[in-house]
Amino acid sequence: MDRTDPLADFDQGLLAAPRDQVSRRFIAAWLAWRRTGRLVPTRGEIELADIKELLGRILLFELIGPDEILVKVAGSQLRDLAAFEATGKNFAELTPPSQWPLRQWRMEQMVVRPCGGIMITLGEGASGFGGTFETVTLPLAPDAPGKPRLLMSNVAVVGGVYEPPAKDRPHTVPLADEFRFLDLGAGVPDRAVP
Repeated sequence: MDRTDPLADFDQGLLAAPRDQVSRRFIAAWLAWRRTGRLVPTRGEIELADIKELLGRILLFELIGPDEILVKVAGSQLRDLAAFEATGKNFAELTPPSQWPLRQWRMEQMVVRPCGGIMITLGEGASGFGGTFETVTLPLAPDAPGKPRLLMSNVAVVGGVYEPPAKDRPHTVPLADEFRFLDLGAGVPDRAVP
């Protein structure tokens, strides 16, 4: 642990948060991109070589406005698991309407505060995804003023048996069954719901 970095204690807590070892590798890469003493790395500081084995399970979001959160990149493994392509879509369109206000609020908190998030999604069995997924989401600062704020997520399968989604299943991504914010050094909201 680097005692010259005031965020070193937060880094250890962040690394201990996920269940999945590969999620920890994602967090370790994000921490390496962040310069000493800074809360968040910039988009330009990302080294894709550091997460090359994870790229198929990575999501990159641009927060353009309250109801416009663009899925800039959705890895190919995620496309295969969900059985639809999310890249280029507005995340609001992929979220059940009743769940959008909560999802939007959480994502906004992660980029504004900033803080991270960890989510567990339990599989739906025969009706959909199957399996249990752990998603770790961390913020990225834009490279220049006026550019959109960013979130990067790693999605890991942590249990269960994967079943392909039913062909007639809507192209939506429901809210996780469990959610908590991760403190990067700037605190977290008092609660996970507004």
